[in-house]
Amino acid sequence: SSPVARQAHNLKVVGSNPTPATNFMTQYQVYVLRNPSGIFYTGLSENVGLRLEQHNSGLSRWTKNKGPWELYWQSSAMTLSDARKLENKLKRQKGGSGFTTILHSGS
Repeated sequence: SSPVARQAHNLKVVGSNPTPATNFMTQYQVYVLRNPSGIFYTGLSENVGLRLEQHNSGLSRWTKNKGPWELYWQSSAMTLSDARKLENKLKRQKGGSGFTTILHSGS
């Protein structure tokens, strides 16, 4: 192939190229926040501390003006798929007794 064809093939477009391969996978944690009114909020993040700051600064629509929020519980690190499954399981409990049962049983 010609140098022009090789150059055209090797063009990089910002945002369209995958990130370089690494030896680790991104890990996520499921977290549960609680406000002074006893309302719970469940989410997942790569960085729970940063995410808590975002909730308390009004950057999350659902939690805006309902804080201050404090971290009630967080999971160990897991894959995104496992974190989504756990987040959905906890959200289905609506903060009731099933919710605390799941958290204390570790399942």
